[in-house]
Amino acid sequence: MTVHRRKKIEIVVEAAMLADVVEWLTEHGVKGYTTVPKVSGFGRQGRRQAEDPARVFENVLVIAIAGEETARRILAESVERLRDYAAIVYLSDVEVARPDHF
Repeated sequence: MTVHRRKKIEIVVEAAMLADVVEWLTEHGVKGYTTVPKVSGFGRQGRRQAEDPARVFENVLVIAIAGEETARRILAESVERLRDYAAIVYLSDVEVARPDHF
């Protein structure tokens, strides 16, 4: 089986920003994404609980796969685009069997 190298983009962001993040990925030609609602954790912004009754501090995880150039452009843009929000963007290497999907 032939495998193809791609980058996995993972974005943890305030749930209120989900539509903007999806639009941003789409503008860069990302063909699909997965969301994981109600993620929790601890970081620079403090503790984020998965169950926030007011939904003000609720986070979501967005996962997408793209070519290296696209992924690095998104990572670079994230510094400015998400600077006012509780957000983190990171990349990792993945291998896919069907490159035309990404």
